Amino acid sequence: MELVQIPVYSVDDVWSLVKADINEALNYSGNQTDLEFVYQTVKAKNFQLWIVWDESKKTVQEQYNGVVVTEIVQRKLKKSCHIYIMTGKNRQQWQHLIRVIEDFAEQQDCDNMELIARPGWQKILQNYNYKRTHIVLDKPIIKKEKK
Repeated sequence: MELVQIPVYSVDDVWSLVKADINEALNYSGNQTDLEFVYQTVKAKNFQLWIVWDESKKTVQEQYNGVVVTEIVQRKLKKSCHIYIMTGKNRQQWQHLIRVIEDFAEQQDCDNMELIARPGWQKILQNYNYKRTHIVLDKPIIKKEKK
């Protein structure tokens, strides 16, 4: 099992494989954006696309185990590698591959890793020295009809 960064010129070759998982993650996280935005942002080289791949399997469906979307964010005092989406199947077999993204972040001169994730990721990632520093609380605003 390996985590493979997809070069921009190959995004269209794998998009049909990853788009359902990306869309599901976006829907689960409150529909802050849509699939087209992620696609265009990857193509513009502002997001990075990764797939979790198991070459030892026979079919593409078995080989494909997940998708990760990252973003390098330059702030005034720090540069962060933000994990925008991380989802897939057989997570226990590939969760340790987060180190590949950490190596990528180091190569990009990032100061830290960050992610906003489902609560279950806290328990998983604490094994890799990630600590909860904040929480995100969310409440939809119900728009009233204008008179």
